[in-house]
Amino acid sequence: MSYLKWLENWYESYCDDEWEQTHVLKIESIDTPGWRVTIPLLETELEGKLLNEIIIDRDDNDWVRCWIKDGYFEGAGGLKNLEEMLQIFKEWAEE
Repeated sequence: MSYLKWLENWYESYCDDEWEQTHVLKIESIDTPGWRVTIPLLETELEGKLLNEIIIDRDDNDWVRCWIKDGYFEGAGGLKNLEEMLQIFKEWAEE
């Protein structure tokens, strides 16, 4: 199963016509250029779970940062690092 498909399933498991109204998952482009991922953790089994900030710097175009802030898993990375951020989220969520 792809990391995106896994994320779709994870998100769907919380959608109940209320939760998704206030807990928005975002995948968006940034001007670095690259990607930004924001995944809600509030009212999930992951709320309160700790994550040591992840910093991966391979070069100016190949980088990833992941952290927890205000009840959200946040990730940012280079143009070809979106899947890697989703992989980090999945592995963190399942550990």
